[in-house]
Amino acid sequence: MSIQLIKKAVKALSANSELQPDILYIEGYLMGLGVALQPPLPSEWLEHLFGHYELDNTKPLEAVMDFQAICMRKMMRDENALPKSCVLSKSDPQESLQAGKPLPLYCMGMLRSLTWINMEHINAEQRQQLQWLKEVLRGFTSYERAQKEFDYGESDFEKVLIKQRRMIPTYVANTAYAMRFADDMVEVLGEYGITDEEMLEQANEVFNEMLEEVLDRDDEAAIAEFDGLVEKFEANMITPDFVTENMGVFWKMHETRPYMMLRAKRAQLNLAYGHADKAAKELQDLLQLNPNDNQGNRYLLLNCLIVMQDWAQLGDYLGQFSECSTFTQAAHALMLFATEGDSAQSREAKRALKDYNSHFQMIVTGQKKAKHYMDSYSPGSEEEVDYYLDAGGKKAWLSVEGSLFWLRQK
Repeated sequence: MSIQLIKKAVKALSANSELQPDILYIEGYLMGLGVALQPPLPSEWLEHLFGHYELDNTKPLEAVMDFQAICMRKMMRDENALPKSCVLSKSDPQESLQAGKPLPLYCMGMLRSLTWINMEHINAEQRQQLQWLKEVLRGFTSYERAQKEFDYGESDFEKVLIKQRRMIPTYVANTAYAMRFADDMVEVLGEYGITDEEMLEQANEVFNEMLEEVLDRDDEAAIAEFDGLVEKFEANMITPDFVTENMGVFWKMHETRPYMMLRAKRAQLNLAYGHADKAAKELQDLLQLNPNDNQGNRYLLLNCLIVMQDWAQLGDYLGQFSECSTFTQAAHALMLFATEGDSAQSREAKRALKDYNSHFQMIVTGQKKAKHYMDSYSPGSEEEVDYYLDAGGKKAWLSVEGSLFWLRQK
């Protein structure tokens, strides 16, 4: 049965029940049952969720059990993203948190199912993670509750609210991780047929999801934290043998992507805080691990080499990267100006750059503000320039004396 038909049957059961919960409330509840991997008996949680219910046939009840199995598998695989309908409007978050809206319904459902967890049977770390999860879920049951939970006295409450909404899956992952992989939970996991190898894989997946907040950091102190996390990966999973065995296909492996993201962000921070040589070495390593470069590490590397004034390596890489983009055009023009000055060849490269991206000069020289790059951009667009600057582009131009003045010249 498809998920659409399953949900339709579940809605039918709800309509014939005492409590008549919304389908999003039900989904939140079932996902919450999977947090501890110690759900109560179906006879118990069905009554808890629906109250008294009547059945004309068994299909709706079977659908609920199928839905519960789907949610359990998602939790086990750490696929705990909220349904797409559980959005928080940036322009009007209060409207998104009105009674009956998807986000509050889902959070209330999960909160209710978490009451099955016996606080006397979990350790201090598990209690702490569970408390944090409950707090964030309560915060999204209404706008008034959000103000109590998340108003830290900052001027931009809506910004804090949006960040907390984005962090819900991480709080869920943290709690599930604490519940699943505590020493006294190994026997329980065995009852579900989970092997030690699967436990390690799931632990890595959950751990990876916890990195989202870290990856948002841009302060210099974060570099040391990145160092520690990378070391943990390399001690537990990304061993020398693993690297040798999987060289060139790292991005194709789901479990290695957070490791690649950590290293790429560390390279970005190292460049930003004056360690271009470290950043370049890291990016070169990442390109070996994943020559297809789904992350766009080559763009940051080009700008690292410019900052380092390593024109020989830059020329080699520009020869390897058979693409025409703002990143390669800008690197080529800047290299020629740095090595030849205002020559006919450098002017031609500058003209080609401006023809390719008409926004480049105005944005890079600060005469115009770019449209902010989100998840994608069109070639030659303002967003591409914003991405270029974020990938060390501004630092690259500032590192070559007179280059910005030269860029503005016709």
